[in-house]
Amino acid sequence: MIILISYLSITFLPRAPLNNAIMLIGPKCVNNITCFLLSWWRWDAVHYIQIAHDGYNLKPLTTFFPLFPLLMHSVGFLLGGSEIADYAAGLIVANSCFYASLVLFYYLVSKDFGHSVAKYALVYLAFAAYGIFFFVGYAESLFLLLTLAVFVFLRRGKPIDWWLAGLCGFLAALTRPTGITLMIPFLSLFVQKFGIHTGVINRARWLQKLNALLPIVLIPTGLLTYLFYQGMAFGNPWLFSAEEAHYWQRYLAFPWIGFFNVMHEILTAGPLTQWCLNDAIFTLWPLGSLIMGWKLLPLHYSLFSLAMMLFVLCEPSQYEGLLSVPRLLLVVFPIFILFALWSQYPRVAWYFLVPSVIFFAIHIMQFAVYWWVA
Repeated sequence: MIILISYLSITFLPRAPLNNAIMLIGPKCVNNITCFLLSWWRWDAVHYIQIAHDGYNLKPLTTFFPLFPLLMHSVGFLLGGSEIADYAAGLIVANSCFYASLVLFYYLVSKDFGHSVAKYALVYLAFAAYGIFFFVGYAESLFLLLTLAVFVFLRRGKPIDWWLAGLCGFLAALTRPTGITLMIPFLSLFVQKFGIHTGVINRARWLQKLNALLPIVLIPTGLLTYLFYQGMAFGNPWLFSAEEAHYWQRYLAFPWIGFFNVMHEILTAGPLTQWCLNDAIFTLWPLGSLIMGWKLLPLHYSLFSLAMMLFVLCEPSQYEGLLSVPRLLLVVFPIFILFALWSQYPRVAWYFLVPSVIFFAIHIMQFAVYWWVA
């Protein structure tokens, strides 16, 4: 669907008007076939290609964590090492990770909620309104895969699984700063399984607890590894945070500040009203769903979702309060489980699926013809 809609959009729809301030559109193309093949070389994908090909040669690029462009560079090297090769590598890595994510997601949900719920949840995830970002060369697919792997290993709970979960958390923290939130479900499941007792425990039980708890240290180690690299390369371990504020105009604030800024833009009919309205709808949708349905989820699912949402909402953009928030919330997979649980009632599934597929198609079209999408 993404390939077909992108081709039809490039062929029949007018391109968005571009100005000199917009540079994140990839190389120019001269015919429909070339434009179609390059139609996913947009926005943040441009940055990932820059990093994969040239490294962190520009300080603002340090806000993009290194694991995804490193994988792009590795696959791109096998394809020839050019920028085109890195672009193709981004698509290959993203789609490979998303396929693996679908497999893990179905496995995880079917174990916790049954196969019927897993089928619905899989469809909602695949046709999410912003599902285009699981296809293009963004880090969403990789981060989702690593997040699901953490939950799968924690659920299985064998002695080696705690370490495998910690390793996946380490890699997730090298993919996105939000990877640090995986400490919360890790700790939650540890407490659920072992409890917190102050009494005397036998040595074997103590060793089991230690084996399960120690791997949690690997998750913040992923972030610390990137901080160490920035300190060595640029002399400032917190450069990515400084660039978030200086170049990308993001700042630390209460989670409702972004909503207030967006509502002000909408009510005053400002120039960004269309984008603000879209971002507000697709931020309130998952947030409202979690508020209404959190009791239907296991505690560690709800805590992870809450932590992710707070992390994202507490860094609004000065340009547009909820900029990119719907995309960043794509990886909060328990939301799709809630949709699936509610879909067991007659006709409810269509109320979720129809608008989701419609906006899925709209966002593909917008992305292909140079309009900004999340």
